[in-house]
Amino acid sequence: MKTPTKPHSTSIARWVYRAWLRSRIDTYTRSLHAIAVQRENDFHAERILHHAISTTRSKLQSL
Repeated sequence: MKTPTKPHSTSIARWVYRAWLRSRIDTYTRSLHAIAVQRENDFHAERILHHAISTTRSKLQSL
């Protein structure tokens, strides 16, 4: 039975490290996407609120 040589164990460590880095990139990408979606939702909510405020102010001033 052969014992693992240093280059072989180094390549396994490199493979595991690269897989871990890819996993981190995927996690960060999902987080950025979630933030972008939330920001878009916040933008729409802000537009609705501004419209409601504008409408309410107009009604108040017309009294």
